[in-house]
Amino acid sequence: MIDRPVSLVTGGNSGVGLMTALGLARKGYHVFIACRSATKAANAIAYIRQRSNNQNVEFLPLDLASLASVRRCVQEFEKRDLPLHVLINNAGIFHHRGTTQEGFERIWGTNYLGHFLLTQLLLNKLQQSAPSRIVMVASDLALRPQGIPWHLLTQKTPLNFLELYAVSKFCLLLFTLELARTLKPTEVTVNAVHPGFVRSNITLGHQLSRLLRLGLSPEEGAYSSLFCATSPEMLGISGQFLDSKAQPFVLPDVAQDRQLAQSLMQKSLIWTQFDRALPTTINPQKYQHILGVHHLDLTAAEIASITQEIFTKVLPKSPKNLTNPLKLLFRGRVGSAVLALIQQWKREFYMERHLDSDAVWRLCQDQKLLEVLRNNLGEDIVLWRSELWANYPGQKLIPLWHQDSYPQLIAPNSKTVHVYIALTEVTALNGFEFLDINSDRVKIQATDPFSGSPFFDVPPELAAQAIPVVLKPGQFILFSDQLIHRSVRNLSGKVRLSLTLRIARADVEITPGYSPKSSKPIAL
Repeated sequence: MIDRPVSLVTGGNSGVGLMTALGLARKGYHVFIACRSATKAANAIAYIRQRSNNQNVEFLPLDLASLASVRRCVQEFEKRDLPLHVLINNAGIFHHRGTTQEGFERIWGTNYLGHFLLTQLLLNKLQQSAPSRIVMVASDLALRPQGIPWHLLTQKTPLNFLELYAVSKFCLLLFTLELARTLKPTEVTVNAVHPGFVRSNITLGHQLSRLLRLGLSPEEGAYSSLFCATSPEMLGISGQFLDSKAQPFVLPDVAQDRQLAQSLMQKSLIWTQFDRALPTTINPQKYQHILGVHHLDLTAAEIASITQEIFTKVLPKSPKNLTNPLKLLFRGRVGSAVLALIQQWKREFYMERHLDSDAVWRLCQDQKLLEVLRNNLGEDIVLWRSELWANYPGQKLIPLWHQDSYPQLIAPNSKTVHVYIALTEVTALNGFEFLDINSDRVKIQATDPFSGSPFFDVPPELAAQAIPVVLKPGQFILFSDQLIHRSVRNLSGKVRLSLTLRIARADVEITPGYSPKSSKPIAL
């Protein structure tokens, strides 16, 4: 029989979190402190037990910069077979740099995404224990952003880390408001608070404030969190953002943007793999320029081994016999020189690695691949170009709508097809998207001066109809040179590796001059 309410406080080992945990213990709560350091947690637990005369205080290991750690924390809590009446998402970092374990920007990933997953995983428990309350410790800086810089969320922390801190708290606020709307029919409330400028150790300024006795004490900083978590006045109240005196802020329009909040929610569910909200496959029979979804004649283990070899042995090294860009320019092969420079500079686009890599060549000779190609092109086929594409988090490889038609490289009426092989998972957040239309519906914006491939001016309303390519490692698609497509910014948190092969009938005529290597088509 449960004779006391149960609460969980992230970062309850110091500062505002410690005082919040102490306040809950004094009110008779069974308190769980979730944080990284077992030593600091032990000291905090002893402190709380002594000052509250409540022995029901426990430690849960939690590193919010690791989604795996978040899941383990929830599993440990669920082993207790206890209800949960109050969840206080208090922990946060201010100026740490780098990325989380899964590759997200560290400040945002810790302050927001870790708490997002924790809340989602505990939501059923909170609903079963209702009436229950969720408190998000945000900041008045949450009112500063005018939007979400999506591309920064999967990169290392920039020099202006304050922007990411503000964005992390802004996302917490958006999550609070959207979750409050979702939970409206239930007895679970969710509110956000700003603790004020507290004398803590989160920044140098806060540390100096302790010496100068400026700002609020940690006890005062915990006031609004405890008010939201325990006050009878907040019973049934949800979707509020309260200041350090528990007074509501006036929210700007961007904080009340439902579409932005829902977009954040959808992406967060996918990033945390809590829910697969994006498409998981495509139906090639529906589209006129996609010629099928197939799987290589390799096991998952074999594909993983080849992919690892490409990452560790192929990509770090320059292609063998890569022609010097200056020599190419001297010979008048401007396009080849440009591609050679791109390969050496950007390290995301690698041509003709089948010529110096057994791993890539093994993929090119896959029996299932060859069978599918011959069914589409005939028995005599050649490989006239290969391209490895490494799309790193936050990057976008080819942002313009285009076709891979290459009219200046391939003689007219040459029968060709393009193969896109996923070596890592390809999703709507890291691959490419295409339009199921004919090119006469859009205007040509520009033309590649070397290949002749067109780039298109696609209006936003048409771009909104784009279809993402979704593939598992080892799956591949064939597409025609009429396909209009572009890459998407990689917001998956992980590098995406793919291999594109340009295949033609053996009688194809290839013009020289647009490859860093002078190589003839290779029979397959």
